[in-house]
Amino acid sequence: MTIHMEPKNIELELRAEINHIKYKDLINSLERIGRLSSSTERLSVMYFGEANGNPVDIRVRITNGNAEVVLKSGQFGAADRTEVSQPIQRAQFLGMVKLFSGLRFKIEVGERKTVNFVVEDDIVLSLISAGNISYLELECMSTENQVKSNENRLREIARRLDIRLLESDAEFDNLCDRLSKTVDWPYTDSYMDHAKLEKLFNVHKKKYASDI
Repeated sequence: MTIHMEPKNIELELRAEINHIKYKDLINSLERIGRLSSSTERLSVMYFGEANGNPVDIRVRITNGNAEVVLKSGQFGAADRTEVSQPIQRAQFLGMVKLFSGLRFKIEVGERKTVNFVVEDDIVLSLISAGNISYLELECMSTENQVKSNENRLREIARRLDIRLLESDAEFDNLCDRLSKTVDWPYTDSYMDHAKLEKLFNVHKKKYASDI
């Protein structure tokens, strides 16, 4: 008998902004409740738009030298968006950027440094730095039937860490607006924007040249 497992394609994610005073203490707390799984540096080209009336965003990104395309659907900032990803070759990165630019979505470029901790085997806590802004993402890939119970687990972890979650669209939008205005930059597919992006891409690629 074949048993069909329900796919865990819902990216259940809660977020909290972290001020610089609390940052070091939070790192210590994360080390106590979980294990450090990775540290990453990421360059992302982010496309924001709609498909069939539904909000979608596409990310063409390189993380520690590994390139991929990610499609997320659902209300931007919602806790239970669906996500699919596809690895690509690093040599395809700039071509994919130009390909998706044809969609005429709003496009932004951003860089992030992240430390990732695993808790209870299936929960990832990512402490992210972007310029002078830091925030924590609490994530658990879930099936549709697991969303409510896993959300309760994430909220309990937030309570143990004594952090205040972003609870409204307005709070999340405020964080995104500040990232857009102070850290990220708009990409127009112009010659100058493409040259700037290519320079950043080469910096990220060079750090992991031995993996090419």
